[in-house]
Amino acid sequence: MKLHDLKKEMPKIFEHVKSDVKKVFGRHRVGLSLGLAEMGMGQGFFIGGMHFAPGTDIIMNISPLIIILETQPYEVVWAYTYHILLHEYIHSLGIIDERQCRILTLKLTKEIFSESDHPAITLAESGIGAFIPNLKLRYIPPNQKPDGIAIEYLSEFEKESYDYYS
Repeated sequence: MKLHDLKKEMPKIFEHVKSDVKKVFGRHRVGLSLGLAEMGMGQGFFIGGMHFAPGTDIIMNISPLIIILETQPYEVVWAYTYHILLHEYIHSLGIIDERQCRILTLKLTKEIFSESDHPAITLAESGIGAFIPNLKLRYIPPNQKPDGIAIEYLSEFEKESYDYYS
């Protein structure tokens, strides 16, 4: 799968996330945007995504996403995308504490996916290292500055938000 194809699928994956959160936690939110940004990676660590409370942006780090697209089967790519979007969506609902967000992400994932070896459960329990155990430093953008990074926003990411304007 190529990044171009995954970008087209991300809104559908996000619809699954929102539906699952509504089903498990009874919570819902609209008006979010998804941006992809080159945030790089460090030795054995990276940020998969970010949400800046109380804002409306979810930003996914494109660096690990490209590695996953190049090295993992579709099921893991889908599960990784779902996992990052779920985690950041939970943050957007007001769960700011990182530990609490991880607990809720794992709880929901276990309730939604019945197979104990589903890639989404593995990601929620162990992180991407379960699939890429020797993840090393790949790239850190030379011009990354604290005051901003280039973000590519996906158009019509959250279709429900657009319903209010039609």
